[in-house]
Amino acid sequence: MVIMVNPAPDPTVSLYALMAYYLRFLRLKHKMTQTQVGEIIGCTKGQVSKYEAGSRQLDERECAALDAAWDTGGLFAILLRYAKMGVDPNWQQKLRKYQQRATTLRLFYNNVIPMPFQAEGYARGLLEAGHTAQRVVDVETEVEKRMKHQVEMLAGEPMVWMVLDEVALRPMGSAPVMKEQRDLLLELGCQRNISIRVLPESAAPHIGIDGSFTCFEFGNGHRAAFAGTSLDVGRVIEDQAEAAEVAIRFERIAARSWSEDQSREWIAGMRT
Repeated sequence: MVIMVNPAPDPTVSLYALMAYYLRFLRLKHKMTQTQVGEIIGCTKGQVSKYEAGSRQLDERECAALDAAWDTGGLFAILLRYAKMGVDPNWQQKLRKYQQRATTLRLFYNNVIPMPFQAEGYARGLLEAGHTAQRVVDVETEVEKRMKHQVEMLAGEPMVWMVLDEVALRPMGSAPVMKEQRDLLLELGCQRNISIRVLPESAAPHIGIDGSFTCFEFGNGHRAAFAGTSLDVGRVIEDQAEAAEVAIRFERIAARSWSEDQSREWIAGMRT
């Protein structure tokens, strides 16, 4: 029988990759199996394999357990602290996966209407701005990909809770573009698995001023979050404690928003 082993990531790519590489290095140095390492940090052999491959990241509790077991002087905890301040090269892939697989999404956006709620004309306008900023190469190709991705995000009928800052609903294109966008929001807001609420400008200042974010929940109880921009520039959060804090932030913002009926009425009369 051939045992398939995930390849070790290149430790020079990022601090997350270095953590994955060093986890495997120390495990082999201590002549331990992935099952034994899983016993130290409280997870399965398969989870350890993902950590070593760099497809998932260790959290603070797990890093502390490894540091204690292997007497590293706190190295894993230190690496994690600095990794969170840097860029994960796999963040785009992870974000797309979480957007498609989540059973519950909580979105707060303070500047633009996010996926999966963008009408085609609205999305094209954002991507054209990205093209001007040299972040998007082929606008039409990216529009097609975005529309397809939005369909995939809603295909499994996840529960979607969205709060939009009133500022995010300002005109971002011609009257026909904004009419199309308004009508799409009203249509989606009538679906049983979608809730759309508006946070009025009068609620400012609030904790959402700091930026937009999305919370993901999955069938196995796992959580994740994403803090970023309309051009998907940001950070995927996989630490469970930190992801839970983002979810609490969403609830605090949602508590200050208009009701669904009030929001629907405002959207129906929004300036196009």
